[in-house]
Amino acid sequence: MTHILESPYLYQAFQALGGFYGARIKAFDSYLDVSNVKRIFDIGCGPGHFIRHIPDSAEYVGFDVDPRYIEFANRHFGERGKFVVRLFDRSATDDYGQPDLILMNGVLHHLDEKSARTVIQDSAAILPQHGVFFALDACHRIGQHPISRYLIDNDRGTFVRDEQGYRDLAKSAFPEVDVFVREDLSWVPYTFAITRATKVAKP
Repeated sequence: MTHILESPYLYQAFQALGGFYGARIKAFDSYLDVSNVKRIFDIGCGPGHFIRHIPDSAEYVGFDVDPRYIEFANRHFGERGKFVVRLFDRSATDDYGQPDLILMNGVLHHLDEKSARTVIQDSAAILPQHGVFFALDACHRIGQHPISRYLIDNDRGTFVRDEQGYRDLAKSAFPEVDVFVREDLSWVPYTFAITRATKVAKP
């Protein structure tokens, strides 16, 4: 499965057939208001299909370490946004400006604790006060559907966390963190954790 998903075409087909791509869109629409967003950083953007759901008024920069994904993204969506092969860190603002929304769809569960905290802390460092960090990941939960458990246990990402695990990650850098656990976003039984974090705490 790992080798199959290295192909941008097969990766997107798998995401679409399982309902996982649709889950991203549902989560995005349910928990984000992007009407006033000016610039978006998408960390781990993959083959870039998600840019089709970004407002035309927003500047988009996608980061991924897989050159095959970035080549595909630039070929199909390069007229709409920037796609670059590089690891994300806080120096990204030197080249691409300051984002007010940072997306990480399906990335955190591929990162160990140290790497995940570094990315989140770098995100908090470059976001403005009104900025938002948003992540969607596989999630462990007691009593989850056996199919969901099987798929998550066999995911390419080996650092799947539970709700509190994702909350603790985001809390390492952001004062205001919400984590929503959803099991109704894809037609295949699957447990998702949606993390939304901001630098401004609720009153």
